[in-house]
Amino acid sequence: MDYREKAFKEKFDNASLYLGVEPEQIVSLKFRETVSSYSEYHKLLDVLQRELHISYQKIDGNFQGTGYLVTDTNSKVILVEHESGLELLYIAGSIASLLQLIPLIRQCWLGIRNHFDSHHHRGFRNIEIRKIDIKGRIKEDRVPEEEVFCTPLLPNSLIVSATQRIESEIDSLKNEIKALSERIKKVEKPSTRKTTIKKAVKK
Repeated sequence: MDYREKAFKEKFDNASLYLGVEPEQIVSLKFRETVSSYSEYHKLLDVLQRELHISYQKIDGNFQGTGYLVTDTNSKVILVEHESGLELLYIAGSIASLLQLIPLIRQCWLGIRNHFDSHHHRGFRNIEIRKIDIKGRIKEDRVPEEEVFCTPLLPNSLIVSATQRIESEIDSLKNEIKALSERIKKVEKPSTRKTTIKKAVKK
């Protein structure tokens, strides 16, 4: 594992603590460009909180830049500020994040970059998508922006509400299955003990 892979593994390990999943379930979305001032990131966070009521908090950890946990109802992503562009870390398959939170952050970021860029920002040519496998190896792809954001930027609130409800129901079912598995284990243990006692009595 080289230095770059080691740094990314540490980043994904740190992100997993805040997102509540294994590092292999996290995706990094990087909008690569040159950012002249970190005040643009602070403006982005201010707009998200003040105008869209999306909360954020600064978090600790080695993210190769300052990290913030951005939360909106049932979805959350980690926003990392870099000189080389905005990075978002999110849970793979998180429907609410992909349909609502990430497109909202992108739209706000585009607006801010347009305001600060005298040449008028025309969007992001390519977006870097990174994942890390169980062996700590980086999987990278560069994807045209239109392929990543093929869904509307501001989806119908009914769709978002439905997806969040589905995610909530899936989480609930997972918890029920886990609880049921634990109960089965407890039920099976006494029967094992009885079998052992019967064998001992026969002897």
